[in-house]
Amino acid sequence: MTATPDLQPGTIVGSYRVVREIGRGGMGAVYEAEHLVLPRRAALKVMHAELKRHPGMASRMVQEAAILEDILHPGIVRVYECNFLPDNRVWMAMELVEGETLAAKLQRADTMSGHEVATLLADVADVLASVHARDIVHRDLKPDNLIYAPTSRAFPLRVIDWGVARLGPVGKLTMDGLTPGTPIYMSPEQATGKNIGPPCDIYSLGVIAYEALCGAPPFDGRTLAEVVCLHLSGEPEPLHTRCKAPMALTNLIHQMLVKEPSERPTAVEVRAIARAVALELSHAYDEYVVEMAPEPLKYPAHQHIMQESMPTGETQVVDPEALEYGATQLVPIVRKPRWTPELTYARGPQLGGVVAGEIQAKRRHGS
Repeated sequence: MTATPDLQPGTIVGSYRVVREIGRGGMGAVYEAEHLVLPRRAALKVMHAELKRHPGMASRMVQEAAILEDILHPGIVRVYECNFLPDNRVWMAMELVEGETLAAKLQRADTMSGHEVATLLADVADVLASVHARDIVHRDLKPDNLIYAPTSRAFPLRVIDWGVARLGPVGKLTMDGLTPGTPIYMSPEQATGKNIGPPCDIYSLGVIAYEALCGAPPFDGRTLAEVVCLHLSGEPEPLHTRCKAPMALTNLIHQMLVKEPSERPTAVEVRAIARAVALELSHAYDEYVVEMAPEPLKYPAHQHIMQESMPTGETQVVDPEALEYGATQLVPIVRKPRWTPELTYARGPQLGGVVAGEIQAKRRHGS
């Protein structure tokens, strides 16, 4: 197998200039690129050279570009351009998403909270509902293909890598002897190569959610055959024994993992249930924050000063004439604030600077 030629920084591809390589997958390498005229940065995906020998691989990348072009959902990256290099390798320029993959997040944090997982389920299911309505099946959902987009105002994440997606009953680009998908996240029907449809994505999403809650996928093994066998006949350990997530969320995930495709919920149903769980958990958190006891004063030694400065309810009547003719009075260092009681009788006329028994000093011009 020949080595894949890398595109060096500065290489011109179509209307884009390569900046650096940012990733590499099974179908191609991904580069950060900048448009030659527009102030636009893009992700430039270029097919591996060795894949040119496999029939249908170029068509897969063109198909991925067509899917991205056709589905107008903010959770799917936009495609800007698609064409061929001089050596007949397919390339396409896509929206550059600056964020963290779910795989990186799980590697850093191990597990996620119930609220985070419910929100993730709702967002991914929202994307799947859009593509399943067009008879498109992703077939390779996994944490590496989910990118959080914290700076995006349109949608909080992106579902990427649609190169092995299936376009309805007539879209068949599978190579002989190869079942698309990643074994740990593969549905039972994908393992057998039969009845490929939208429930495949629901199963894979259930595996992702299971792993995010308890830190390990429901099925794993030492060999590919062992993993496939567990997907076909094994039962996952109940989530309520491995995490403290709400029962509504764990029940939803287990329903997504049933062996029979027709018994799994649809993407629309997953979205609705997950959104309700996320909303309930967010309200529970708000109530917890509101009911927290107030923090004690940072300076308890000064509490007596604050208490002395509070009004006592006693009304002090000040004689205006005594003030005018120079009557003096010793006052403590901590002065009591002026306090105007609520009067029950009708308010009388206001004279000079006196309002309801309180003296208000007049300001002189220029002072």
